[in-house]
Amino acid sequence: MNLRTPFQTVISRVKQRPILSGLIGVALVVLLAVLSKRSGPPTQASTFYEVKRGDFLISIVEGGTLEAVNEVSIRNEVEGIARIIYIVPEGTYVKRGDLLVELDSSASQDTVNQQQINVEKAQFAVIQSEQQLEIQKSTVDSTIEAATLKLEFAKSDLEKYVKGEMQQAQRNAQIEITNVVQNQKINEDRLQWSEKLYQQGFETKSNLDKDRLAVSQGNLKLEQAEKALWMLLTFDQPKMRRSLEAACDESRENLARVTLQGERLLAQYRADLDSQKSTLELSRKKLERDLKQLEATRIYAPQDGLVVYPSGYRFSSESMIEEGAIVRNRQELIKLPDVSEMKLQLKIHESHINQVHMDQQAFVVLDSMPDQRFRGIVNKVGVVPDSQSRWGSPNLKVYATEILITDKLPDVKPGVSARAEVIITNLDKVLTVPIQAVSTRKGQQVVFLESAPQRAMPVSVGMYNTKFIEITSGLKRGDRVLLAPPFEEEKDLAGAIIAEGETMGTNGTNRIVRASPKVRDIKGRGSLVRTKASDASSSQRGSGNRVNAVRDSSVSVRGGSATSAASDEGLRQLDQGRRGREEVAQREISLRDGRTGLAAPDGVGARTNRQELLKKYDTNGDGQLDQGELTAMREQVNRELRGFSHTNSPAK
Repeated sequence: MNLRTPFQTVISRVKQRPILSGLIGVALVVLLAVLSKRSGPPTQASTFYEVKRGDFLISIVEGGTLEAVNEVSIRNEVEGIARIIYIVPEGTYVKRGDLLVELDSSASQDTVNQQQINVEKAQFAVIQSEQQLEIQKSTVDSTIEAATLKLEFAKSDLEKYVKGEMQQAQRNAQIEITNVVQNQKINEDRLQWSEKLYQQGFETKSNLDKDRLAVSQGNLKLEQAEKALWMLLTFDQPKMRRSLEAACDESRENLARVTLQGERLLAQYRADLDSQKSTLELSRKKLERDLKQLEATRIYAPQDGLVVYPSGYRFSSESMIEEGAIVRNRQELIKLPDVSEMKLQLKIHESHINQVHMDQQAFVVLDSMPDQRFRGIVNKVGVVPDSQSRWGSPNLKVYATEILITDKLPDVKPGVSARAEVIITNLDKVLTVPIQAVSTRKGQQVVFLESAPQRAMPVSVGMYNTKFIEITSGLKRGDRVLLAPPFEEEKDLAGAIIAEGETMGTNGTNRIVRASPKVRDIKGRGSLVRTKASDASSSQRGSGNRVNAVRDSSVSVRGGSATSAASDEGLRQLDQGRRGREEVAQREISLRDGRTGLAAPDGVGARTNRQELLKKYDTNGDGQLDQGELTAMREQVNRELRGFSHTNSPAK
């Protein structure tokens, strides 16, 4: 006869039904929570906080990195790229004038040598241009002088002709006519005398004919002289005058032409000389720049300081600073910080930046020296968010803030991690509560009092720090507030805007609704299950009929703290590969009663809802579960476990 004790029967059923183990575990958690509640004052002290009045220090604590106030950045001034052939080791203290870095100077030296040759060529070209300009000046001057003389001669010839030769020619022609006229008169008188003598017989016929011929020739000469004077006045003299005037004009134009040509030639030679001088000047400047480039291959310390290599970036293409490394122009090689005066670089979140102002007091603690603190002041506050901090986190907005350390620091180096506490203000005699005791309900800050844990007490809040918050109205000294709101009123860590219980006209669901398969709402709780047709097709695949609509959900229900992984584990416990709807219905009962570890749509959460247990089993209303109430609770749990085991038994 197989006799089995009730306990063995329960153990056997638990092994056959994994879901029972989960429910029994939940029941044990419930019992432990109730027993811990009954343990007395320690739990009360940790659950409630008594409102106090006192001094309240408002401060902001942020971590940062130490930097030197005065820091010289040593950069590569060599154009292009250069190779490091020597660099002083990092961490070395150097004096002003010490050699820090030596770069490869072979290319710079070749450039300097070539440029020196170019400068000498440019100097010779300038000298040659100057000489050619002087020669051309002499040539132009000679040409202009000759043209000037020619013009003067032409003017003189014209004046000589007009005032001398032309009048003289006219005078000669007139004299010739006068002479001819006088000779003609003599010849005519002689002819008359000869004719009288011939008639008287005292003159021969030949002499008479001779006198007649002389008169005839005199008439011809007179006509010829008059004709010559007419031609002289009409043609010869005007022609000669125009010729001399034209020669004078030509000489004048030639002088102007020669002058312009000379000026143009001189301008060309002057321009060539200026060009050669400019070339020489550019060559000299380039030589100076090349000499500086050659000098830049040896970098000396401009001040005393500590040698610090620049920090490398993960995605930077620049090589490490070491001997043999290739560096580009303007690349940072060494930092020389003056460690006698240090500052702390912080990044203040945007929620606190409006509280930080210049000259506020601060205290700095080095991570390497946690037992000492140093005074400082706010020296700089960023006006725009730091763009580098938003890389990878576009929603993160912080502001670069600088704390100047006024106390003398020990021998520390830049880059040391430290924390700074910026003192915002110190409030006198104000009411404060822990910051976690205040929650937001529909846009109103509320707390929960010990006297009425289910009623939200509206309060007005003031300033706060990382631990406490000021209560300006709504509470009084001695009130005891709940350190955390009830589970129904727990704050949504995701920062939801819609308050709990506001449906906003949408259907309740615990996942994103997909177009296929079709879903329906069971008991108005928003749990998604497949339709009957879907169940039929799912049952043909054995264990594949799990409720995927619930299991696939990755959206956390407000008020709950269970993860999707916990949801999958709970479904694996419920899913026996046979009844999809029954399993989901039982799951809904468990969620409704608040005894499961998974998040429920009504905000029960992953933890046991103690308030619901008290409402259900605390019959006398004293806020505690006595022995009789605990016995009633155990019997109710056992009845539900037996009922669930019966409904979940295999079909025969």
